[in-house]
Amino acid sequence: MDKNIANAAPRPKIRFMSMFSEIAPLAAFFLVNQAYGLYAAAIAAIGASALLVAVTWVIEKRLARFALFATSIAALLTLAAILAEEKTYIKIQPSLFSGAFAAVLLIGRLQGRAMMKVFFHAQFDLPEKVWISLSLRWGLFFLAATLANELAWRALSDDDWVSFRVLIMAPATGLFMLAQLPITLRGQREMKKIMAGGKHSSP
Repeated sequence: MDKNIANAAPRPKIRFMSMFSEIAPLAAFFLVNQAYGLYAAAIAAIGASALLVAVTWVIEKRLARFALFATSIAALLTLAAILAEEKTYIKIQPSLFSGAFAAVLLIGRLQGRAMMKVFFHAQFDLPEKVWISLSLRWGLFFLAATLANELAWRALSDDDWVSFRVLIMAPATGLFMLAQLPITLRGQREMKKIMAGGKHSSP
């Protein structure tokens, strides 16, 4: 038995702030758009994301690197949209993020690498086969989300596109995440058995 596995410390559970960080920017985006329009909504979403990165640092003593990176890119694209007076820069943001994530996960899967493990190993202890399966599943989901957003922003008005993001894509993402819980929980139980067996077999 690998001593590194046997002696590994338990990973922290899913953090509340991680889930809240997905909801708050969307809520800010939706509410502000109703009153002030798409540009103000994008700025509000960025502000909410930045605030949550700061709160995560204060409460959990960790830097949410992915959220910080996503917020920075969103801020740059929103600034470009405002300066160029072109809302398309705001609308393509979900496509860029989803498309990039899909590419990383699926290309990694083709190369035999479980890229989900790279992003989330600090939150979960899972067997390699589970990481590989989750990488493929989420890669395909993000690919579908990219195509859906590209179709939506071209076919819908600004308000309808915002509603699509908040009322359709956000719930769809949540439901897909819930659908992955069984395989994740089974993987965690399997890893606990492996780690317990390693401890029992150690001198």
